[in-house]
Amino acid sequence: MVGGPSPKDVEVSLAFPMRRPLYLPLLLAGVVPSAAQDRLPLGELPPGKVMLVAQPHHDDHTTDYGLGGVIARFVESGYKAYYVRASNDEKDGANSYGRNDITNLKETKDAIKILGMEEVISLNWRNDFMNPIPLLELREQLIFLIRKYKPDVVLGHNPWEHYQKNPDHRNVARALVEAYWLAGNETVHPEHFKLGVKPHAAAHYYGKGRLDWGLGQVSNVAIELNESQVQKKERAIAAHRNVYHNPRVKRAYHLPELDAVSDDAASDLVLHWWMNWVSRDIGKKAGVKYAEDLYHMDELYHLPGLKAYVKANAR
Repeated sequence: MVGGPSPKDVEVSLAFPMRRPLYLPLLLAGVVPSAAQDRLPLGELPPGKVMLVAQPHHDDHTTDYGLGGVIARFVESGYKAYYVRASNDEKDGANSYGRNDITNLKETKDAIKILGMEEVISLNWRNDFMNPIPLLELREQLIFLIRKYKPDVVLGHNPWEHYQKNPDHRNVARALVEAYWLAGNETVHPEHFKLGVKPHAAAHYYGKGRLDWGLGQVSNVAIELNESQVQKKERAIAAHRNVYHNPRVKRAYHLPELDAVSDDAASDLVLHWWMNWVSRDIGKKAGVKYAEDLYHMDELYHLPGLKAYVKANAR
């Protein structure tokens, strides 16, 4: 189980040896750099019933830099949430392609249950081979899913974040935000209507970005999380043991807190420390204990003057 103390003044000299770069030494020493920015405004959850979360990979719903806690909060507020996994994740893990795919899908199902989501929809494009695929085909799949599930809210990556080096992230983000824009247009893929779906325009799009890869996105809203939602996020990412579990971490750091637990528990504990720190760090930028930051677009996004007027004058 993920959980345990968060050391404040420990200095170590090795980085956490995982697929995702976790800078535990700087974290524990209290000197992890963060992007300088003004305090983020806190956003309220919009009214609605359905949320579609479309991401490239099995674990992207709850990575350290966004969405897991927000998903948990949406679900707790009454939303039904569906997860679209665009790739087959065959390269995520140390096993054969087939075994990685099967294992990662099983662990995705375990993880989304922790967050309270309904089901996983796998599109099964090849992991890290998404540059040459027809973007229009991926976009059409996402348009159809928006029309089928009729989400009020769509969550994905921010397609305009800078220096996104993961090709699957770039391509799925671009296809998703275009699908979000086009799904309500009855002249776009009218052949879908023979299958019983109708045009549907989601009212809100929330995009996340990696702030540790170059400049990163410019967030415009923070969503406050409570302790339970942060813990769900931590447990959900730990469920992806094929890529995140690392019992060697205990030998790498030689910390008293790790010496007192098993190798497996030490791996979970370090992951908990990192995930909890990220939630607290973003919360600090918004003036709360825990938060996730996102790039939010709504139905008035393209009319900023009107949006400001409505906010100031609507009663």
